Amino acid sequence: MKTLLASLSLVTLSFAPLMASAEPLTVGVETIEYLPHYNWDGQSYTGFGADLLTRFAADEGYEITWKPLPVKRLMQAVANGDVDLKYPDNAFWSADVKEGKPMVYSQPVIAAIDGVMVKPANLGKPVEEISRLGIVLGFTAFSWMDRIESGAVTLTENTSFNGMAKQALNDRIDGAYANTDVARRVLVDLGEAPDALVFDESLPHSAADYHLSSSTRADVVERFDAWIAAHPEVVAEIKAKHGL
Repeated sequence: MKTLLASLSLVTLSFAPLMASAEPLTVGVETIEYLPHYNWDGQSYTGFGADLLTRFAADEGYEITWKPLPVKRLMQAVANGDVDLKYPDNAFWSADVKEGKPMVYSQPVIAAIDGVMVKPANLGKPVEEISRLGIVLGFTAFSWMDRIESGAVTLTENTSFNGMAKQALNDRIDGAYANTDVARRVLVDLGEAPDALVFDESLPHSAADYHLSSSTRADVVERFDAWIAAHPEVVAEIKAKHGL
């Protein structure tokens, strides 16, 4: 009898690792510094998005591998199914690339505002006086497209938010078009006062929700929605950790 019990114990133990193994998921992320929302530093992914998805994966039995790609290539990757998931995403972003693809999006994860950051002395300037607008390469100032296409506004592209913020502080551009949370974080990282540049809500701006997206794993997106709905306190805790 003891021999039989010992044999059963060995069988149970041998199958335990298989039963507990996590399902692998590849999550495509942008190769930019976009804190407090997210950041890929060349080795690791951090920020609100990283903490949220890591907690979801741990609770739901997934093992995440981050796949860092430039913004434009990442859009193509999620549309083609080269990555299981992308965060963040929005149905309006690169809609032409996703056209005809079976894209699915989670419920909104967090709301973000993209607008023009200006020096406090220039707050409330008429839109007609904004002729030099800074933007980070790979991003689009959707709310300014009519003025850009008419030639009333000239875009100055920069490879980083740090560089764009410095241009605005040094009056080389009239304003910096950016996510307001990111702009404030960049100023602190540069050693500037957090209000050295301020969001001018009187100028064209846009609000966009961040979603988790996929063209191949609708099942994971559905489970993510259910997990978010069941754990509002966890989401609030992670937001607070990152000042969001």
